[in-house]
Amino acid sequence: MKLSTVVGVDTDLLGRLMRDVEAHADAYVRRVLTASAEYGTFGLPLLEKLHGELPKTVCDNCGACCNAVSIFSLEYHRIVRDLLTRFPPARVRELIVSALRIDQRLAELENGEKRLRCSFRDDAARVCVVHPVRSFACRLFGMRHDDGHRDCERVRELDGETCPSDATVESMMARIHNVSETHEVRPGEPPVAFFPFEFWLFRHALGPNKALEIYENILVPSSTPLTALWKPPARVI
Repeated sequence: MKLSTVVGVDTDLLGRLMRDVEAHADAYVRRVLTASAEYGTFGLPLLEKLHGELPKTVCDNCGACCNAVSIFSLEYHRIVRDLLTRFPPARVRELIVSALRIDQRLAELENGEKRLRCSFRDDAARVCVVHPVRSFACRLFGMRHDDGHRDCERVRELDGETCPSDATVESMMARIHNVSETHEVRPGEPPVAFFPFEFWLFRHALGPNKALEIYENILVPSSTPLTALWKPPARVI
């Protein structure tokens, strides 16, 4: 995997945004931390309970899957609040600024697919900084599905742990969706509750409209899976 200039990303917008982050990092961090500190607890006990019902797993820890994934707003707040409780202020600031610096994590796989690397993966130490509060997307990756297949064959459940059915997982996520913040991405389509961690950062630092602009013009084109998800439907002639 190599860092790259990803075709399709609005580089002018990215450049302006990163210069603003660099110039006003403390203001960004303050807004982000204040929003999560003042969020309260709505939905968080349910999220923690459902996360805890998923089986514990192990893997080879290669880090190949540690790319930015879409998460619920509740998961975003849980991660930020966890950082506030476990790390000193200087380290929290460092982690938030690193997450804001999208430009330093654009990557390209050997097969040409694009990804935004996760800012919480420490490749040198081979650890996930937020592993105790990682999202549904991270917890579910590699878990055995009803038909027996896995998204990653390196993942295994610990002895005694059993995988929930696909329907059970969908029900869990639906319950969190119902108590999570949503945004309209395309007019006339159902609002979306699943966005990358970086979207939620900018949503609380700059507001939802700017965050949606960043999502559409930077985050989506920097990720092959997100690009495929939002590809316009083919016209029927």
